[in-house]
Amino acid sequence: MIAVVTFTDPRQTALSTECERVLMGKHSALIEELRKAGFEVLDVNERLGKYEALKAGKNFGIDSMEESLKAAEIMAGSSASGIIAGLWHWTESNLVTALVRETKRPLLLYADDDPAWAGTTCITSVGASLWESAVNEYALNHVRLKGDVEKVKAWARAVEAVSKLSRKSILLWGAPYTLGMEHLMEDLPRLKRIVGDFIMLDQYVLVKKAEELLSDERLQVRVEEFYDWLNEKTEVKFDNAMLTPEALRRQIALYLAAKESWGEQKGISAVSIKCQPELSEIYGVTACLIPALFPFNLDAEGEKEVVPATCEGDVKGTISSALLFYLSGKPPLFGDIKYVDDKVVMIANCGASSLYYARMSENPEENLRATTIQGQCQGASGGALTYRTPPAQFTVARLIRRGGGYYLLYFLAEGLEITEEMESKLKWGKQWPHAAIKNPLDKEKFLNVMGANHLSLVPGDFREELRFAARLWGIKAVNLEDSRAVKSFLGEE
Repeated sequence: MIAVVTFTDPRQTALSTECERVLMGKHSALIEELRKAGFEVLDVNERLGKYEALKAGKNFGIDSMEESLKAAEIMAGSSASGIIAGLWHWTESNLVTALVRETKRPLLLYADDDPAWAGTTCITSVGASLWESAVNEYALNHVRLKGDVEKVKAWARAVEAVSKLSRKSILLWGAPYTLGMEHLMEDLPRLKRIVGDFIMLDQYVLVKKAEELLSDERLQVRVEEFYDWLNEKTEVKFDNAMLTPEALRRQIALYLAAKESWGEQKGISAVSIKCQPELSEIYGVTACLIPALFPFNLDAEGEKEVVPATCEGDVKGTISSALLFYLSGKPPLFGDIKYVDDKVVMIANCGASSLYYARMSENPEENLRATTIQGQCQGASGGALTYRTPPAQFTVARLIRRGGGYYLLYFLAEGLEITEEMESKLKWGKQWPHAAIKNPLDKEKFLNVMGANHLSLVPGDFREELRFAARLWGIKAVNLEDSRAVKSFLGEE
């Protein structure tokens, strides 16, 4: 929910019915734009009875300290993620300062580009006063926009996404770090500025549940029905070595176990499975159905919630995926940076990524038909879920840490078709799902700027939203399309 509140000039000599009608119109038009974009909006002026006040010849905008504090009380008692202050014409700055002090919410100061009224004067005065008073972090880090409703929507999407992450938990099956990768070791208490909490369960929870599903005749029915569904909906290539019917059933049981474990928790934004080596080598089968089907809206048991999922206990990758999901509403793709040259970045996860990217169709059946399950190239046994992502426009993001400081790397990527020539050069992990995107840099710069071997992406352009999200988190966003930003990050200028 986004709260919208409009202020006005409290001076008696400034009272103008014409001005107040204009303020009401601008206030209402902004709310309508936000609602059309899918946002739930709290109309604070309406809650204060300001529409009726205008009919009675009084001001539409908030015009007193008493009203400002009442507005703050309304917002503080709501689920509003952020506040848009309509500063279409002059108001006294202390009214806004008081509201910000009491509400403790992300704040956007906004006016349209109408030269007939003093919106510019008001924004600069109020903004400077918030900096001067510094009553809290939201006063210091407020955003100012003028005449750009699309940017307002981007800010609102970022605020909503950041709020959801802060109120929900990430579920980790198996603690990092995996395969000796130090960048998967995390400062979890510090990350609670971003994420509500971290629920860490041993992978034995999944193994135990999976074994019950496989050994109990009553429970085996779920596994068998799922097995039949996969064979019907996808192409399954058994090889009597890595991918056997038994191995596929164990993978199904692990997925169903994870689904049950997730269902036992509340308020989970995303999940991650460590997998290697405890599941892939010791238990003897990879957990590839988890990253394939959690971030997908259908499985053998029917339509389901999309839940971002990553591998190897990658916490920063999981946060990146969850952020992109909340911004876009689309299942995020997560995978390894498998290959890079001056033109292409190849992303391929080690066995599975969201099946949405097999065709990127809103009909899940089409994505399933474009998926092949075949023997893995690593682990003791199991199947990888193979597809090639079709070209599209993608927003790519990655939360990283360098020298103890967090950064958000991002860029808009042009998806590329994986040609026969590209395909012919694949050997290791050829059976993995692959996506190809245009490199925003040259290969040397790309390798040097990367703070992880994993990336997350979604279709569409959400660069503005990511910049706002990083600002809300108090970290630096680095656009890899901006050569100066990259050079600055690398200390080259």
